[in-house]
Amino acid sequence: MKLNKQSTARLYALTCVACVVWLVQSLMEANADGSLTNWATIIFSLCLLVVIGWTGYNAISGWNAKEDDEDDGANGDGKNGDAGRRR
Repeated sequence: MKLNKQSTARLYALTCVACVVWLVQSLMEANADGSLTNWATIIFSLCLLVVIGWTGYNAISGWNAKEDDEDDGANGDGKNGDAGRRR
């Protein structure tokens, strides 16, 4: 199954939102138990920020992208329907 650009952008957006929720939840929990300035919490938060930035960028850049012409194959598998025919 091949996803088009808008479907991929939606998945990136969903991943971005999930990571934002995960970051907020983990920072609130770390603040409650006093480990907010622990190295593991800082590294984990930085990694999540990188993932949030990357997925957010890809979601925004692909949200209004035009569809590729090669994705409208006649049989729905993304391949050209008459590729095997002789001309």
